[in-house]
Amino acid sequence: MKDTLSIQEIIQTLKKRMVLIIGIAAGLVLIVALLSYYVLPSTYQSSSQFIVIEQQNENIQFSMSHLETNLELINTYKEIISSPFILEKVITELNLSIPLDDLQKDIEITSGDNSQVVTVSAIGPNLEEAALLANTVVNQFRSNISDIMPVENVFVLSEANPALSQKPIAPRPMMNMIIASIVGMATGIGLALFLELVNTKVKVERDIEELGIPVLGVVSTMNKHKPNRRKRKLSSNRKEEKRLDAQEG
Repeated sequence: MKDTLSIQEIIQTLKKRMVLIIGIAAGLVLIVALLSYYVLPSTYQSSSQFIVIEQQNENIQFSMSHLETNLELINTYKEIISSPFILEKVITELNLSIPLDDLQKDIEITSGDNSQVVTVSAIGPNLEEAALLANTVVNQFRSNISDIMPVENVFVLSEANPALSQKPIAPRPMMNMIIASIVGMATGIGLALFLELVNTKVKVERDIEELGIPVLGVVSTMNKHKPNRRKRKLSSNRKEEKRLDAQEG
């Protein structure tokens, strides 16, 4: 078994094992394509947006610090939406049979930088269920937030609409196949180099020298279909001698 391979040996090995490398990559891409298109279930996402309108106090003037405070409250609203206080009501309303932890994973709450607009995204096996879940979460937050904080109103900017998003967010076959091709090529190259390292056949003089055995001689490769120049020269000399002998006789 070899310890290392030179750059030339690596290039020669990759050329020799090219069919193996391409075969592994193509096979892995085919398997991933079949899984992505026919086996893995599709997942859809739908989103709803809202903004929270706080109760106005005439004694408090609008200022940058007041705006910063409102922006900091966005994180509080996110925590409230994903809390059991809201999600348990969602489970009850929709008669869901999934645990609370799984429902929290199906919901994503985001907001833009320096924005008071909150986006609630929900995923589901189809567009209708994803949109229903997102709208229900927002409605439950809208109905119960006043019991927790002094909020005047929750204004829904846009409800989740199944018609707005037609393509599933997962699986993504093209991305999966690209990743599979890269992994397949890397695996094929690694396997080809490994097979070359564990190959104990002697192919060049250096392989013998690495074993500590002196090389006494080398037998050159001969082409049996083409006679060498020496044989051709001897043959032509004999013909010339026979011609001269015939003229002298």
